[in-house]
Amino acid sequence: MGLRRLGWLLATAWLASGCTAARAQEPDRRVRELQSLRWGMFICWSFSTFSGTEWTPGVQDASYFRATGCDTDQWARTAKEAGMGYILFLAKHHDGFCLWDTQTTDRKVTRSALGIDVLAKLRASCKRYGIKLALYFSEGDWTWPRAKDGLGGGTGQNPEMQREQLRELCTRYGPIEFFWMDCAAGHPGTTHEEVMAWVKRFQPGCFVGFNGGGGDLRAGEMGRPGRLPEGSPYQIAEFTYPILPPHQGGAMWFYSLPIHDDLCLPAERLYRDYAAGVKHGNIFSLDVGPDPAGRLRKVDVETLRRVGRMIRKPPKPEAPPVSERKEASASSVWPDPGYEAAMAFDGDESTRWGAAADARSGWLEVDLGRETEIGRAVVMEVGYPRTQQFAIEVEEAGSWRAVVSGEALGGERSFSFAPVRARRVRLSILKASEVPTIEEFCVYPPAANVKR
Repeated sequence: MGLRRLGWLLATAWLASGCTAARAQEPDRRVRELQSLRWGMFICWSFSTFSGTEWTPGVQDASYFRATGCDTDQWARTAKEAGMGYILFLAKHHDGFCLWDTQTTDRKVTRSALGIDVLAKLRASCKRYGIKLALYFSEGDWTWPRAKDGLGGGTGQNPEMQREQLRELCTRYGPIEFFWMDCAAGHPGTTHEEVMAWVKRFQPGCFVGFNGGGGDLRAGEMGRPGRLPEGSPYQIAEFTYPILPPHQGGAMWFYSLPIHDDLCLPAERLYRDYAAGVKHGNIFSLDVGPDPAGRLRKVDVETLRRVGRMIRKPPKPEAPPVSERKEASASSVWPDPGYEAAMAFDGDESTRWGAAADARSGWLEVDLGRETEIGRAVVMEVGYPRTQQFAIEVEEAGSWRAVVSGEALGGERSFSFAPVRARRVRLSILKASEVPTIEEFCVYPPAANVKR
């Protein structure tokens, strides 16, 4: 056994004794501190900001990062205006590019044209605006020996560099609320327990979560609010998704393309998930990608300010949809129980309707019980976009007429249409890349400002 490996194992043993004992004295206090942060801004800014893709392999050196500015004050100020308690910052993605002045590699932001230690600048901005700091860190690194550039689940290993990078982050940038460890590109030859021990050696109160499972924080990628089940190994649950709705071309977690500069999830959806997260004791990390100039998009700033106003003065709860808990049917159903058509009309976003395993089209229908005036619908499709062509239809004289049609769903979509009286309403998925899966299909009366 090498001396370096022995040192790591000793650190693990240290966690099992003194560090764990110290933390065990006040675990509830630390959980309450994290819960009090409520929600935060997940900043993804790296090579992928310039590639227009989520993963950016094949980059030779730091010059690929062509940022022309870095307005961390804008990030922190906007977080404050939105009522956020923390910023979760991407310190290193799978491509190995470090957004701090690391001594472990030249593949770092201070060797790019920007020449700024972005993490140090962000730490100062967070202090100025009273915002806490958390860090995203990719466990896998495509630059390490035997790694597979651009592929997930690689075998590249360099535990010594991982350990040193984490030591730098823990000792040079002040208190870190939690680490969000991304396991998508593999791991460097260490266990989750060893990584946690190493982090807590420097910051005993820092929580650690792994998106592949493990740690004391549940890292909920593309997640939704919800209570931790009884007996859960986690002490607190986090969930995260991008402020950009699903779209064709470009990235979602990073800045996409100029043609998408006006795309943004509605403030009402963000506020609803914020409120549900608070109710369940979660923390909600909303991903927002700065542009190549290092600034948040105008639409993001305006939307987050609006959510902040809603947090300070909560809106009146919206009446439930007229479709909620009404009789439902579907073209087909996933073979396992719990995916019936009624699951899309139960008012619970944690349940869903799923079509048959081989389905790439289908329909979901609700019977409102009597003719009802409607003029709005909300469709929540699970995760990334599956639907490629769809229509919302009403039954008239025994036939179906489309009141809305489109090409992509994905995430949450709201549609307004000319008021119509109908008893039966359908979501017809005409073409899908995978099994149609819908969390909720909500039908509402016309908005107050729509002419009848």
